[in-house]
Amino acid sequence: MVECVVDVQMCYHHLMRESPVILTVGLEPAVEKIIADILLNTRVVAIPVDIQKIHEPLETQPCIVISGTPKTGVAPQELAQILRLQYHHVPIFLCCLSKAGFERKEFTQNGFTDAFLVPIDNVPLRSAISEVLAQVSNGSIRVHRPVKIIDVEPGSTLDFDVNVFLSANKRYVKICHSGDSLDSEHIRNLTDHKMNNVFVPAEQMKHFYGYSAKRLKSIESQTKMSETERKEKMAGVIRELISGLFSEAALGFEAGQSILKDCGEIVKAYILDGSSSQDWYSRIQQVIGESAGSYSHAGNVSTLAALFSMGLGIGKPADLALAGLLHDIGIAELPSDIQMMEYTNMSADQKTAYRKHPDHTLNLIHNRKILVPEIVEKAILQHHENFDGSGFPKGRAGDRICKEAQVLALADRFDELTVLKDGVPRMTPAEAILQLKYQDPSRIQFDPELLAKLLTLFPA
Repeated sequence: MVECVVDVQMCYHHLMRESPVILTVGLEPAVEKIIADILLNTRVVAIPVDIQKIHEPLETQPCIVISGTPKTGVAPQELAQILRLQYHHVPIFLCCLSKAGFERKEFTQNGFTDAFLVPIDNVPLRSAISEVLAQVSNGSIRVHRPVKIIDVEPGSTLDFDVNVFLSANKRYVKICHSGDSLDSEHIRNLTDHKMNNVFVPAEQMKHFYGYSAKRLKSIESQTKMSETERKEKMAGVIRELISGLFSEAALGFEAGQSILKDCGEIVKAYILDGSSSQDWYSRIQQVIGESAGSYSHAGNVSTLAALFSMGLGIGKPADLALAGLLHDIGIAELPSDIQMMEYTNMSADQKTAYRKHPDHTLNLIHNRKILVPEIVEKAILQHHENFDGSGFPKGRAGDRICKEAQVLALADRFDELTVLKDGVPRMTPAEAILQLKYQDPSRIQFDPELLAKLLTLFPA
């Protein structure tokens, strides 16, 4: 499943008896909390992991089955087969809180439609559930997918609806009906208003893909996919990569070399490909402005770190891209509640635990025998160090922080500032850089000279 950022609009005028039915099997409270807001206008039937209960027929066939990890008595693979026999054509999702024993490929081979490691998989889980509900809700649930404005040719007839998302108001507004077109002035107005994406109803995305393929062919583009498809595919392969990192099959030198090769292919195909032939600032604009998610964040930071490396002339873009791809995988070692919290909201003990995640990342890289360049390890370990020595995990300061780590830290923070958040106005790249420039004097995070140089690369 490709990770895509999906926003859901729900209408609650339907009676509960007309709502879709969801069957949950042995969900842990933390997982129930994660998916609760998605299931607001559905009827949820919850049962324990009990073979007899599973075989008891429901009054209404569920549209989705969401299972937790069995505690004892039955293996996830066996549970998958039991559920699949009972619900032949229904999507069955497995939600795991622990990465121990998480074998996504094996779970899906045994009957689960997909398996999610939460909270790192929160966005694809939400996407998967929402899209199924949209298909069965007769329009009461609307799901939208982001489409890059650069993929829409001015004046061309579109066979899909186009919406904009007003993040400050949490509202979608339709600006183009299927059969109409967007002219150059309209598209320019959108980009002038900091909008790099428009939104297409999920059920109409097949029309967008068809439109995109014809457009690329007509302009004889050397690229094989639109920027929208590139973004979706990159999130998908990053998810496959990170899921594979947690598999027991990933142990050993050969497996580590295979993972490193996969990382290199992602960097080459999705991050560095075309970067030399495209405008530097345009590439940055294509990266920003989407909702947050673990895999999109990894892809964004990887891309931004490579672009910043090019612009600043610091390090090798491929090394910075690799560091960005792997920089936060150690967060999966933390308790799920910490993974889901903002750092400023954590208790002292939680902050202490969180500060260990760069070490966790390197330990995971070493345990999986992934032989990355030394400078990649340094960048990952030091990307939370602050220029004034107030960072973590070692409290390094000034020149004791490698330049590549500062570039990675800038990319990480830049993505956080420009990500799409409900109720928060959009921030342009230039605005984000200015916010980075005016650092709190009591906490100097970045090298002022490096920031000043980066600022000159952005148009005013």
